[in-house]
Amino acid sequence: MKASFINSYGGPDVLEIGEIPDPIPTKGTVLVSVKAASINPLDFKIRSGALKIVTGSKFPKVLGTDFSGVIQKLGEGVTGFKVGDSVYGAVTTFIGKQGALAELVVAPANAIRPLPDKISFEEAASLPVAALTALNGFRQCGDISGRKVLINGATGGVGHFAVQIAKARGAEVTAVCSSKNFDFAKQLGAKDLIDYSKVNILTNGIKYDVLFDAYGKLNFKEASKILTDNGYYVSTLLSPFSFFSVIISKLIGGKKLVPGNMRAKKEDYIELESLLSNGKIKPVIGMTFHLAKAKDAIAQLESGNIKGKIVVSNLHREL
Repeated sequence: MKASFINSYGGPDVLEIGEIPDPIPTKGTVLVSVKAASINPLDFKIRSGALKIVTGSKFPKVLGTDFSGVIQKLGEGVTGFKVGDSVYGAVTTFIGKQGALAELVVAPANAIRPLPDKISFEEAASLPVAALTALNGFRQCGDISGRKVLINGATGGVGHFAVQIAKARGAEVTAVCSSKNFDFAKQLGAKDLIDYSKVNILTNGIKYDVLFDAYGKLNFKEASKILTDNGYYVSTLLSPFSFFSVIISKLIGGKKLVPGNMRAKKEDYIELESLLSNGKIKPVIGMTFHLAKAKDAIAQLESGNIKGKIVVSNLHREL
């Protein structure tokens, strides 16, 4: 099968397109013919070698986490699905596992869901990592109805879901983005808008009950300056050492540091799909690339200032 993979760590040019053996489903897994896969920061971090302590030195490595497609084969013991079902989900690309930027991917049956009604394969592929990350971040902040929520990086992959989820939960949302994306942020549900190039959110004198940092460049000390006394700082890019701060902030009370990471339990997917079916959230695909241009897709995300999600489509092999 065709796949996008690396044989060494480095810049965009180390990503190759070539033929690798078809994966084989094992017990409890399914083989999916991939229709679309979305790009996340994890992809360029793995490609660069920034995470090689957990990704190791075994190559080739196929990148890509989120995907959608059609089940081609069931592994032993799989129930609840059949060949030909349209599904979406996510796979891990750590510890030698194959990613989703390929014609075929093997996924645990408990890591996929039926494709929601009335959304495309591309839209479904954009959901798991970004939307579940936003959902989990707010889940840890309790009831945010009527609260002032600031979302930094509000129009990117995670951010555009965060704005919609915060709005759906009744929050008063302020979006931090570039002025050219103000209209987009308003459409997502933001009430107030801040251009990060013109206003320093740390010194403008406004405090918030929740700061959701989808951009991930602040730290807890900086964020605390603009939080109310019992406010929450949600960061999508915490370092491993920051988790000590997460525990300490919970123990001492007051302002709290919350990890904005993906949680993919069944109840999370159910809540996400409810928001979709009720029209509370809608994935936005900012750019679409062919598998042959996967390295450009990842480089585009790495360059920043992306509106919505980047998706790689036209991967599938016909049944």
